[in-house]
Amino acid sequence: MNRLVPSLTLTLTLPARMLFGVLLFGVLLSGCGATSAPPAPVTITSEIFSPVSVNARKLTIVENWQMPVTAPYVGHRQTPYPSNLVSDWASTVLVPAGGSGELILDISRAAVMQEKLVREDSLTKTLTDEQDVRIRVELEAQLMWLQPVGDAQARIKLSAVHSVTVAESATANDVQAAINDSLQAALAALDLQARAELSKVDNIALQ
Repeated sequence: MNRLVPSLTLTLTLPARMLFGVLLFGVLLSGCGATSAPPAPVTITSEIFSPVSVNARKLTIVENWQMPVTAPYVGHRQTPYPSNLVSDWASTVLVPAGGSGELILDISRAAVMQEKLVREDSLTKTLTDEQDVRIRVELEAQLMWLQPVGDAQARIKLSAVHSVTVAESATANDVQAAINDSLQAALAALDLQARAELSKVDNIALQ
């Protein structure tokens, strides 16, 4: 004798389908970001930043930047600190090679900021991996050259800014990688500007 087995049909209403889609999208995003690699550190070597022989007996580095520890600033969470990276760059690139004189690097700003972006509140935007955070690095410094021989002196202002945005699905490693990349890019821009400005000053760079 044949027995009738009742069938069950599951029908999702429109709101339920929307909620299911959002949950599925979130699961997929969390799975994709869980295996992100540790970020590469900021690198300052003579291979990346070639040394410049400077007509001075010594290099003095002064840090006049008072680093904020409140939002949106996150420089105090970085290792090493951004101002230390600028100091390392100067020590690597600006090599004293003269018999007299002094080159002074005065660091006035070495900021890293992490700001939340304003997002649109809509279903379409909810299902989209929007840009969620802006990373911004600002570096400012001043070079002062004092050479008693010939009574020569020069003052050079340096500044570099680099900014990127990070998607909502980014992991903590992804955000840190964006910060490191921004620091590296800002240092590279500062380096290019310093070389260009030094080339305009007579007798400051030795061949």
